[in-house]
Amino acid sequence: MLNNNPFQQPGKWFRGNTHSHSTESDGRLSIADRFTAYRDEGYDFLVLTDHRKVNDVSANSTEDFLAISGSEVHPANPYGGPVYHIVAINIHEPVNCAKMHPNAVIEDIKSQGGEAVICHPYWCGHTIIDYLPLRGYFAVEVYNDTCMTNGKGFSEQSWDDMLDRCGPVYGIAADDAHGTEHDCFHGWINVKAEELTIDGIMEALRTGSFYSTIGPEIEDITIEDRQMTVKCDPAQSIVFKSECSRGRRILPQDGGLLTETTFSIPDSTKYVRVEVTDETGKKAWSNPFYF
Repeated sequence: MLNNNPFQQPGKWFRGNTHSHSTESDGRLSIADRFTAYRDEGYDFLVLTDHRKVNDVSANSTEDFLAISGSEVHPANPYGGPVYHIVAINIHEPVNCAKMHPNAVIEDIKSQGGEAVICHPYWCGHTIIDYLPLRGYFAVEVYNDTCMTNGKGFSEQSWDDMLDRCGPVYGIAADDAHGTEHDCFHGWINVKAEELTIDGIMEALRTGSFYSTIGPEIEDITIEDRQMTVKCDPAQSIVFKSECSRGRRILPQDGGLLTETTFSIPDSTKYVRVEVTDETGKKAWSNPFYF
C-alpha cells in the first residue's frame, strides 16, 4: 500500500471544513461570526476561503479551535470549459489569478505552503478535459453542500474520472458555507493528526490522513493480505470502488444494515476507495488506497 491509512496510525480525529465565506466576499456572516458558528457546532478547525481575498484569521484561533486562512481563486480556463474554482488552503498572500495560467496559480498556492483543492466540478460543468492539463492540486471536492441548491453537490464521477485518468487525488466533502443554515454543517472531513496545529493538519491533508462524510462515520479500515475490512455506522450499502469497471457493492443479506464487511482485492487492482451509505442516503468516503 502506497499511502497512509489514517485508521491505523497514531493521533486524534479532528473535524473540519475547508471551504467557507464571510462578508469579506459573498458570505452572510462576518469573519468572527463564521468562525464562532463552526466552533460552537463542535468543529475543530475551519478554513476561510473568501473569493480572491486572503484574510488575517489568527485572532480566531483558540486553545481547542484552529482558524486557517485561505482563498477561493478563479483562473481562466484555456481548455474551453468554464472558469476554474480552486480553494487554496493555508495561504497568506492573495493570488493574482486574473492573468495567470491555472497551473501557475496552483504553483503560487504551493509556494506559500498551501495546498489546492479543485472545487465542485459537477456544478462548474467541468469534464476530464478541463482537469487533464492541471498539475499540483492534491484534492477534489467529492461533495459541496451549497451546490445542492441546484442538485449538483455530488461529484463522485468526476473524482473517479480523475483517479482513472489523472492519477492520485484525494476527495473532500465541504460546506462552501455562504449562509447560516442551508449550506452549513452538512459536509466535513475527519482528519487524523498528532496535534491541532497548522503543521499537523496540513501534514495530515497532504498524506491523505482523513476521510469525508455528510453523516455516517467510518470507524475503521484494515488491509491485510489484500483483504480490506470496513467497520462503520449502520449502512444500507458499502461500496469498494476501483478503476473503471472494478470494485464491489456489498448489501445486507438479511434486509438489515451493515456495520462491517470485507472485500478481497484482486491482484490487478491499482486503488480502492470506500463509499458508505447509511439508511437515510447520507454518505461517507474514504480516500483511495493505492497498491
